[in-house]
Amino acid sequence: MRIKALKSAMADVGFDAYLVTSATSVYYFTGFLDIRDAPVTLIVPVDQEPVLYVSELSSVAARDEAKNCNIKLVRMGEQFPNKILKELSMLRVRRVGFEALLTHIFLRLSRSLKDVRFDPNADLVWKFRKIKSDTEIAYIRRAAAMADVGIRTAGEVLKPGIRECEVVAEAEYAMRSIGAEAFAFDTIVVSGSRSALPHGSCSTKKIQLGDLVIIDLGAVCHGYRSDITRTMVIGKPSPKQSRIFNLVLNAQERAFKAIKAGAKAWQVDAIARRIIKRGGYGKYFIHGLGHGVGLDIHEPPKLGPKSKDVLSKGNVITNEPGVYVHGFGGVRIEDTVLVHKNEAERITRSPPELVED
Repeated sequence: MRIKALKSAMADVGFDAYLVTSATSVYYFTGFLDIRDAPVTLIVPVDQEPVLYVSELSSVAARDEAKNCNIKLVRMGEQFPNKILKELSMLRVRRVGFEALLTHIFLRLSRSLKDVRFDPNADLVWKFRKIKSDTEIAYIRRAAAMADVGIRTAGEVLKPGIRECEVVAEAEYAMRSIGAEAFAFDTIVVSGSRSALPHGSCSTKKIQLGDLVIIDLGAVCHGYRSDITRTMVIGKPSPKQSRIFNLVLNAQERAFKAIKAGAKAWQVDAIARRIIKRGGYGKYFIHGLGHGVGLDIHEPPKLGPKSKDVLSKGNVITNEPGVYVHGFGGVRIEDTVLVHKNEAERITRSPPELVED
């Protein structure tokens, strides 16, 4: 059904063929996912059976898992661009859309097939992928439940003297123990002044009494991801820590209430941004409010000041305002959220509370 829908969309824009080039999009359309990020390309002619090119290392898995396509191998010593070029030549296409191509591959194809027009059009894929089916939502719910376990475990092991990397190890072990296939991204645990690093990696730093600690993690279920961030403190929070935490929590809650089908993404972002600005920390909210989540951890739609996206029923997004003060620390509170027709639903459920030991 997904291939059929893609072909219909291709016909609407006048594509004779389309190149699906990301591993996650290939999985979406065929059911085959190469977790090692080996080269893979799905060539979808508008009026013929799709052809999936995979490396020889992936051949057995592809034959077992891929559906609705003809599998062809790229053997050791052969090159993907040459195979794609030969296939397109045989198809006698005139206009080819593509999801994404490395520059040298695009130049090779366009220079070799001078009568063929190559058009970048990732939106053709995202038109389908950003609206999640019931099955996809069920997988994300399971991934979110695993992430909740990871967050809870991280909170339980936090204590003065434990290293950031040890907290990561405990949280990831807990998620693996209940079936996580992988982690949605490199788990983040940053403490003290390092918590002002929005995407800081964990270190061997020992967490100290009074430290703010940002924990950002996610799990994978059937390829689908979750994303949650909680900010905790070791010991009793200072007035400034509590003030920033409550400001971010209020911004997240107010934005959450505005999330529904038809809402403009930039307006939802503006609600959270306005609250943080009025609290005196506007310049410290340095990223967009959120992003789509699915087979990739960052997908459309995007929630930010310049976003042109409009939320739709079936979108799964993050809601993650944050404040990051250099030399002091940071606070981010994030949930994975499902967009319904008239409201939103938090899929991650861990309570966003400061932990006091």
